Amino acid sequence: MITTFHNKRISAVLTVLPSREIDFVDEMQNYGYSELKMQKLKKIMGYGTRRVAEPGDTVSDYAEYGIRHLFDNHVITPDEVGAIIVTTTSPDYFMPPVSNLIQGHLDLSKECVCIDISQACCGYSVGLCYAMMTLEHLTDKKVLLVSGDLMTFKVGQRDRASRPIIGDAVTVSIVENSDSDNTIYCSLKNEGQSAMSIVIPAGGTRMPITPETSVETQDEDGNWRSPEQFFMEGDLVFNFAINETPAMINELLKASGKQVSDIDYFICHQPNPFMLKKMAEKVGVPQERMPNDIVPKYGNSNSATIPVTLCEHYQEMYADKKSLTLCLASFGAGLSLGSFILEMPELDYCQFIVHKKIRN
Repeated sequence: MITTFHNKRISAVLTVLPSREIDFVDEMQNYGYSELKMQKLKKIMGYGTRRVAEPGDTVSDYAEYGIRHLFDNHVITPDEVGAIIVTTTSPDYFMPPVSNLIQGHLDLSKECVCIDISQACCGYSVGLCYAMMTLEHLTDKKVLLVSGDLMTFKVGQRDRASRPIIGDAVTVSIVENSDSDNTIYCSLKNEGQSAMSIVIPAGGTRMPITPETSVETQDEDGNWRSPEQFFMEGDLVFNFAINETPAMINELLKASGKQVSDIDYFICHQPNPFMLKKMAEKVGVPQERMPNDIVPKYGNSNSATIPVTLCEHYQEMYADKKSLTLCLASFGAGLSLGSFILEMPELDYCQFIVHKKIRN
Protein backbone atom coordinates (compact mmCIF):
# COMPACT_ATOMS: atom_id res chain seq x y z
CA MET A 1 0.00 0.00 0.00
CA ILE A 2 1.31 3.42 -0.99
CA THR A 3 -0.54 6.46 0.26
CA THR A 4 0.06 10.15 0.86
CA PHE A 5 -0.64 12.57 3.69
CA HIS A 6 -0.67 16.34 3.55
CA ASN A 7 0.00 19.15 6.01
CA LYS A 8 1.32 16.94 8.81
CA ARG A 9 4.57 16.89 10.73
CA ILE A 10 6.54 15.22 13.51
CA SER A 11 7.23 18.08 15.91
CA ALA A 12 9.06 16.35 18.79
CA VAL A 13 10.85 13.08 19.56
CA LEU A 14 11.80 11.89 23.03
CA THR A 15 13.67 8.69 23.88
CA VAL A 16 13.37 7.19 27.37
CA LEU A 17 16.23 4.81 28.15
CA PRO A 18 16.83 2.45 31.07
CA SER A 19 19.68 3.49 33.33
CA ARG A 20 21.21 0.00 33.39
CA GLU A 21 23.88 -0.65 30.76
CA ILE A 22 25.33 -4.08 29.99
CA ASP A 23 28.45 -4.77 27.93
CA PHE A 24 28.61 -7.75 25.56
CA VAL A 25 31.93 -8.91 27.03
CA ASP A 26 30.49 -8.93 30.55
CA GLU A 27 28.12 -11.73 29.53
CA MET A 28 30.83 -13.92 28.02
CA GLN A 29 30.16 -16.76 30.46
CA ASN A 30 26.54 -17.05 29.20
CA TYR A 31 27.47 -17.78 25.59
CA GLY A 32 30.28 -20.34 25.83
CA TYR A 33 32.50 -18.39 23.43
CA SER A 34 36.25 -17.99 23.77
CA GLU A 35 37.50 -14.46 24.34
CA LEU A 36 38.96 -14.44 20.81
CA LYS A 37 35.57 -15.42 19.36
CA MET A 38 33.84 -12.74 21.46
CA GLN A 39 36.17 -10.03 20.19
CA LYS A 40 35.68 -11.18 16.59
CA LEU A 41 31.88 -11.10 16.93
CA LYS A 42 32.05 -7.73 18.61
CA LYS A 43 33.90 -6.32 15.61
CA ILE A 44 31.91 -7.99 12.84
CA MET A 45 28.39 -7.76 14.31
CA GLY A 46 28.86 -4.49 16.17
CA TYR A 47 28.10 -5.96 19.57
CA GLY A 48 28.74 -3.45 22.32
CA THR A 49 26.66 -2.09 25.17
CA ARG A 50 22.89 -2.18 25.44
CA ARG A 51 20.29 -0.68 27.74
CA VAL A 52 18.31 -3.11 29.89
CA ALA A 53 15.17 -2.40 31.93
CA GLU A 54 14.85 -3.36 35.57
CA PRO A 55 12.53 -6.22 36.59
CA GLY A 56 9.03 -4.86 37.07
CA ASP A 57 9.45 -1.98 34.60
CA THR A 58 6.74 -1.65 31.95
CA VAL A 59 6.21 0.18 28.67
CA SER A 60 3.54 2.37 30.27
CA ASP A 61 6.01 3.34 33.05
CA TYR A 62 8.51 4.62 30.50
CA ALA A 63 5.85 6.27 28.33
CA GLU A 64 4.25 8.10 31.25
CA TYR A 65 7.65 9.21 32.52
CA GLY A 66 8.45 10.61 29.07
CA ILE A 67 5.08 12.31 28.57
CA ARG A 68 5.27 13.96 32.00
CA HIS A 69 8.71 15.22 30.98
CA LEU A 70 7.18 16.75 27.84
CA PHE A 71 4.43 18.36 29.92
CA ASP A 72 6.93 19.71 32.47
CA ASN A 73 9.10 21.19 29.70
CA HIS A 74 6.07 22.80 27.99
CA VAL A 75 6.57 20.86 24.76
CA ILE A 76 2.88 19.89 24.80
CA THR A 77 0.02 20.45 27.22
CA PRO A 78 -2.45 17.80 28.40
CA ASP A 79 -5.29 19.68 26.68
CA GLU A 80 -3.53 19.36 23.32
CA VAL A 81 -3.46 15.55 23.37
CA GLY A 82 -6.16 14.15 21.11
CA ALA A 83 -4.89 10.59 20.75
CA ILE A 84 -2.40 8.11 22.18
CA ILE A 85 -1.16 5.43 19.81
CA VAL A 86 1.09 2.72 21.25
CA THR A 87 3.10 0.27 19.15
CA THR A 88 4.75 -2.49 21.17
CA THR A 89 5.03 -6.25 21.51
CA SER A 90 5.66 -6.09 25.26
CA PRO A 91 2.43 -4.67 26.70
CA ASP A 92 1.92 -4.37 30.45
CA TYR A 93 -1.03 -6.80 30.28
CA PHE A 94 -3.09 -8.73 27.75
CA MET A 95 -5.77 -6.26 28.79
CA PRO A 96 -6.28 -3.36 29.37
CA PRO A 97 -4.46 -1.67 26.47
CA VAL A 98 -1.31 0.30 27.29
CA SER A 99 -2.77 3.44 25.70
CA ASN A 100 -5.74 3.36 28.08
CA LEU A 101 -3.41 2.93 31.06
CA ILE A 102 -1.46 6.01 29.96
CA GLN A 103 -4.63 8.04 29.38
CA GLY A 104 -5.97 7.11 32.79
CA HIS A 105 -2.76 7.59 34.78
CA LEU A 106 -2.17 11.01 33.20
CA ASP A 107 -5.84 11.98 33.70
CA LEU A 108 -6.26 13.01 30.07
CA SER A 109 -9.58 13.89 28.48
CA LYS A 110 -12.19 11.16 28.09
CA GLU A 111 -12.34 12.22 24.44
CA CYS A 112 -8.72 11.12 23.93
CA VAL A 113 -8.51 8.35 21.33
CA CYS A 114 -6.57 5.29 22.60
CA ILE A 115 -5.11 2.75 20.17
CA ASP A 116 -2.72 -0.16 20.78
CA ILE A 117 -0.96 -1.79 17.82
CA SER A 118 0.90 -5.07 18.16
CA GLN A 119 3.96 -4.39 16.02
CA ALA A 120 7.65 -4.96 16.65
CA CYS A 121 10.46 -3.64 14.45
CA CYS A 122 8.05 -2.09 11.93
CA GLY A 123 6.04 -0.43 14.69
CA TYR A 124 7.22 3.13 14.19
CA SER A 125 6.24 3.17 10.51
CA VAL A 126 2.86 1.55 11.19
CA GLY A 127 2.21 3.80 14.18
CA LEU A 128 3.16 6.92 12.24
CA CYS A 129 0.73 5.95 9.48
CA TYR A 130 -2.07 5.50 12.04
CA ALA A 131 -1.13 8.80 13.70
CA MET A 132 -1.45 10.67 10.43
CA MET A 133 -4.76 9.00 9.61
CA THR A 134 -6.06 9.90 13.06
CA LEU A 135 -4.98 13.53 12.61
CA GLU A 136 -7.45 13.83 9.74
CA HIS A 137 -10.17 13.92 12.40
CA LEU A 138 -8.45 15.82 15.25
CA THR A 139 -8.14 19.36 13.80
CA ASP A 140 -6.30 21.27 16.57
CA LYS A 141 -5.36 18.23 18.69
CA LYS A 142 -2.11 16.26 18.53
CA VAL A 143 -1.12 12.58 18.62
CA LEU A 144 1.30 11.06 21.10
CA LEU A 145 2.95 8.14 19.30
CA VAL A 146 4.53 5.77 21.82
CA SER A 147 6.88 3.22 20.22
CA GLY A 148 9.17 0.81 21.98
CA ASP A 149 9.71 -2.44 23.76
CA LEU A 150 11.18 -3.98 26.88
CA MET A 151 12.10 -7.15 25.05
CA THR A 152 15.11 -8.15 27.15
CA PHE A 153 12.63 -9.85 29.49
CA LYS A 154 11.72 -12.21 26.64
CA VAL A 155 15.19 -13.27 25.46
CA GLY A 156 17.01 -16.23 26.97
CA GLN A 157 20.17 -15.39 28.91
CA ARG A 158 22.07 -18.06 26.97
CA ASP A 159 20.60 -17.20 23.57
CA ARG A 160 23.80 -16.04 21.90
CA ALA A 161 22.05 -15.35 18.60
CA SER A 162 19.68 -12.70 19.99
CA ARG A 163 20.60 -11.61 23.51
CA PRO A 164 23.78 -9.65 22.58
CA ILE A 165 21.82 -7.22 20.44
CA ILE A 166 18.45 -6.86 22.18
CA GLY A 167 18.01 -3.65 24.19
CA ASP A 168 15.16 -1.72 25.79
CA ALA A 169 13.83 1.76 25.01
CA VAL A 170 10.48 3.54 24.74
CA THR A 171 10.01 6.66 22.63
CA VAL A 172 7.35 9.36 22.46
CA SER A 173 6.81 11.35 19.26
CA ILE A 174 4.41 14.24 18.85
CA VAL A 175 2.65 14.17 15.49
CA GLU A 176 0.42 17.08 14.51
CA ASN A 177 -1.31 18.93 11.72
CA SER A 178 0.77 21.63 10.07
CA ASP A 179 0.18 24.82 8.11
CA SER A 180 2.97 23.91 5.69
CA ASP A 181 1.91 22.66 2.27
CA ASN A 182 3.76 19.33 2.34
CA THR A 183 3.19 15.87 0.93
CA ILE A 184 4.28 12.80 2.89
CA TYR A 185 4.67 9.47 1.07
CA CYS A 186 4.04 6.24 2.95
CA SER A 187 4.34 2.56 2.04
CA LEU A 188 3.30 -0.43 4.17
CA LYS A 189 3.74 -4.06 3.11
CA ASN A 190 3.33 -7.48 4.74
CA GLU A 191 4.47 -11.04 4.08
CA GLY A 192 2.44 -13.04 6.57
CA GLN A 193 3.37 -16.35 4.97
CA SER A 194 6.66 -16.04 6.88
CA ALA A 195 5.17 -14.59 10.06
CA MET A 196 6.43 -17.41 12.27
CA SER A 197 10.06 -16.69 11.39
CA ILE A 198 10.09 -14.14 14.23
CA VAL A 199 8.09 -15.48 17.13
CA ILE A 200 7.57 -15.97 20.84
CA PRO A 201 5.68 -19.28 20.58
CA ALA A 202 4.13 -19.57 24.05
CA GLY A 203 1.91 -17.18 25.95
CA GLY A 204 -1.13 -16.79 23.73
CA THR A 205 -4.14 -19.03 23.24
CA ARG A 206 -2.38 -21.14 20.60
CA MET A 207 0.20 -22.28 23.17
CA PRO A 208 -0.73 -21.30 26.74
CA ILE A 209 2.01 -21.05 29.34
CA THR A 210 2.59 -24.27 31.27
CA PRO A 211 5.50 -25.51 33.40
CA GLU A 212 6.84 -27.20 30.26
CA THR A 213 6.93 -24.01 28.17
CA SER A 214 9.41 -22.41 30.57
CA VAL A 215 12.02 -25.15 30.09
CA GLU A 216 15.02 -24.03 28.00
CA THR A 217 16.59 -26.42 25.50
CA GLN A 218 19.73 -26.08 23.39
CA ASP A 219 19.55 -25.90 19.60
CA GLU A 220 22.19 -27.08 17.13
CA ASP A 221 23.87 -23.65 17.16
CA GLY A 222 24.34 -23.60 20.92
CA ASN A 223 21.47 -21.23 21.75
CA TRP A 224 19.40 -21.98 24.83
CA ARG A 225 15.78 -20.80 24.83
CA SER A 226 12.29 -21.84 25.88
CA PRO A 227 8.99 -21.52 23.97
CA GLU A 228 8.27 -18.46 26.14
CA GLN A 229 11.26 -16.64 24.66
CA PHE A 230 12.12 -14.82 21.46
CA PHE A 231 13.14 -16.84 18.40
CA MET A 232 14.15 -15.69 14.92
CA GLU A 233 15.12 -17.56 11.76
CA GLY A 234 18.08 -15.28 11.14
CA ASP A 235 18.92 -16.21 7.54
CA LEU A 236 15.32 -15.95 6.34
CA VAL A 237 14.77 -12.59 8.04
CA PHE A 238 18.10 -11.24 6.79
CA ASN A 239 17.26 -12.13 3.19
CA PHE A 240 13.76 -10.69 3.54
CA ALA A 241 15.04 -7.39 4.92
CA ILE A 242 18.01 -7.00 2.60
CA ASN A 243 15.97 -7.70 -0.54
CA GLU A 244 12.50 -6.34 0.19
CA THR A 245 13.44 -3.11 1.99
CA PRO A 246 15.50 -1.62 -0.87
CA ALA A 247 12.74 -2.61 -3.31
CA MET A 248 10.16 -0.84 -1.11
CA ILE A 249 12.36 2.27 -0.83
CA ASN A 250 12.88 2.40 -4.59
CA GLU A 251 9.13 2.03 -5.18
CA LEU A 252 8.43 4.90 -2.79
CA LEU A 253 11.13 7.05 -4.37
CA LYS A 254 9.49 6.52 -7.75
CA ALA A 255 6.06 7.42 -6.36
CA SER A 256 7.43 10.62 -4.82
CA GLY A 257 9.38 11.60 -7.93
CA LYS A 258 12.66 11.67 -5.99
CA GLN A 259 16.08 10.13 -6.49
CA VAL A 260 18.37 8.61 -3.87
CA SER A 261 20.47 11.77 -4.12
CA ASP A 262 17.46 13.89 -3.08
CA ILE A 263 17.28 12.20 0.34
CA ASP A 264 19.48 13.76 3.01
CA TYR A 265 19.35 10.75 5.34
CA PHE A 266 17.90 7.25 5.34
CA ILE A 267 16.84 6.53 8.94
CA CYS A 268 16.24 2.79 9.13
CA HIS A 269 15.35 0.29 11.77
CA GLN A 270 18.62 -1.05 13.16
CA PRO A 271 18.85 -4.79 13.91
CA ASN A 272 22.66 -4.68 13.66
CA PRO A 273 25.32 -2.58 11.86
CA PHE A 274 26.21 -5.38 9.44
CA MET A 275 22.71 -5.48 7.93
CA LEU A 276 22.54 -1.70 7.57
CA LYS A 277 25.89 -1.61 5.76
CA LYS A 278 24.63 -4.19 3.27
CA MET A 279 21.35 -2.30 2.87
CA ALA A 280 23.14 0.98 2.15
CA GLU A 281 25.07 -0.81 -0.61
CA LYS A 282 21.86 -2.17 -2.16
CA VAL A 283 20.06 1.18 -1.99
CA GLY A 284 23.16 2.91 -3.41
CA VAL A 285 23.58 5.42 -0.62
CA PRO A 286 26.84 6.42 1.15
CA GLN A 287 27.19 4.83 4.59
CA GLU A 288 27.22 8.23 6.31
CA ARG A 289 23.70 8.93 5.05
CA MET A 290 22.33 5.71 6.59
CA PRO A 291 23.40 5.72 10.27
CA ASN A 292 24.12 2.25 11.65
CA ASP A 293 25.63 2.88 15.10
CA ILE A 294 22.63 2.50 17.44
CA VAL A 295 22.85 -1.20 18.35
CA PRO A 296 26.45 -1.03 19.68
CA LYS A 297 25.39 1.79 22.03
CA TYR A 298 21.82 0.99 23.06
CA GLY A 299 20.84 -2.36 21.53
CA ASN A 300 18.04 -3.22 19.12
CA SER A 301 14.92 -1.79 20.76
CA ASN A 302 12.51 -2.92 18.01
CA SER A 303 10.04 -0.17 17.11
CA ALA A 304 12.11 2.42 19.00
CA THR A 305 15.22 2.31 16.80
CA ILE A 306 14.10 4.94 14.25
CA PRO A 307 13.28 7.61 16.86
CA VAL A 308 16.40 6.59 18.86
CA THR A 309 18.47 7.21 15.71
CA LEU A 310 16.81 10.60 15.24
CA CYS A 311 17.67 11.58 18.81
CA GLU A 312 21.24 10.27 18.52
CA HIS A 313 22.06 12.13 15.29
CA TYR A 314 19.73 15.12 15.48
CA GLN A 315 22.37 17.77 16.22
CA GLU A 316 24.74 16.74 13.43
CA MET A 317 21.93 16.20 10.93
CA TYR A 318 20.55 19.70 11.44
CA ALA A 319 23.88 21.43 12.03
CA ASP A 320 23.70 23.43 8.80
CA LYS A 321 20.12 22.87 7.63
CA LYS A 322 16.72 23.99 8.88
CA SER A 323 14.88 21.21 7.09
CA LEU A 324 15.79 17.77 5.78
CA THR A 325 14.34 15.30 3.32
CA LEU A 326 14.27 11.95 5.12
CA CYS A 327 13.43 8.38 4.25
CA LEU A 328 12.30 6.35 7.27
CA ALA A 329 12.28 2.59 6.72
CA SER A 330 11.52 -0.36 8.99
CA PHE A 331 11.23 -4.13 8.65
CA GLY A 332 10.71 -7.07 10.96
CA ALA A 333 8.19 -9.31 12.73
CA GLY A 334 5.05 -10.03 10.80
CA LEU A 335 6.88 -10.05 8.43
CA SER A 336 6.20 -6.36 7.91
CA LEU A 337 7.73 -3.47 6.00
CA GLY A 338 7.11 0.25 6.27
CA SER A 339 8.64 3.37 4.77
CA PHE A 340 8.10 7.14 4.66
CA ILE A 341 9.55 9.94 2.57
CA LEU A 342 8.94 13.33 4.14
CA GLU A 343 10.30 16.80 4.60
CA MET A 344 11.18 17.22 8.27
CA PRO A 345 11.81 20.79 9.47
CA GLU A 346 13.76 21.27 12.69
CA LEU A 347 11.94 19.66 15.60
CA ASP A 348 10.61 21.65 18.52
CA TYR A 349 12.22 19.14 20.87
CA CYS A 350 14.51 16.13 20.50
CA GLN A 351 16.18 14.56 23.54
CA PHE A 352 17.28 11.46 25.43
CA ILE A 353 16.27 11.02 29.06
CA VAL A 354 16.90 8.18 31.50
CA HIS A 355 13.97 6.53 33.23
CA LYS A 356 13.83 6.85 36.98
CA LYS A 357 11.31 5.03 39.09
CA ILE A 358 8.69 7.36 40.58
CA ARG A 359 8.07 6.53 44.21
CA ASN A 360 4.49 6.77 45.39
